[in-house]
Amino acid sequence: MNNNEVSQILCDCADELENIRALLVGLGDGANPTPYVKKYAVIRATGAIEVGFKQIIADKVDEGCNVQVKNFIKKKVRESSFNPKFGLIENLLTEFDQRWKEKFDELLALEDRPALKGALTELVNARNEFAHGGNPNVGIEKTISCFENGRKVLKILDEVVNYNFDE
Repeated sequence: MNNNEVSQILCDCADELENIRALLVGLGDGANPTPYVKKYAVIRATGAIEVGFKQIIADKVDEGCNVQVKNFIKKKVRESSFNPKFGLIENLLTEFDQRWKEKFDELLALEDRPALKGALTELVNARNEFAHGGNPNVGIEKTISCFENGRKVLKILDEVVNYNFDE
């Protein structure tokens, strides 16, 4: 990945999810804190994907720009709340460069697009359900699997925004 800061964010989250998995094994499914720890894992995973996707795009777009453009990107991308769903990622790419969206689609065609899209949707839906008073029950294995698919999406996204279209 070209964006080292995002790479570190994702590695830190993956490590934390592995620690949560170990904790949950030790606690067992019947322990009182288990449902809360599982919900935290969903929030942590989704948040890391959201921060990563916004930062990959924002870092590339405001690279070498004047202060006004940097301020605009800060407010419209970095500080905005985006659920990291495929449609939102694709829309944001299109707003900056249609070629980015086309390349994103091209690279996703080499992967299991439905699985990647479904993983992001599942994480976002579980996070939103919990945030709005619901009680999602997503196991740690599923959370980690969805997170790993989200990492694949961000790796592709990073490749897209760094692709040299002039070659």
